[in-house]
Amino acid sequence: MKKYFKPLLTVAAMICSFVAATMASSACLLFYYQPEEPKSLQD
Repeated sequence: MKKYFKPLLTVAAMICSFVAATMASSACLLFYYQPEEPKSLQD
């Protein structure tokens, strides 16, 4: 069991890093994409 623990943690860290990077990049893309305001809300 002990010999499987370190590779399992390594894989878990890689998956968490990938998920965090994906969420951070999508948040940046969503921040830069600003749709046009509807005419009914414009002053």
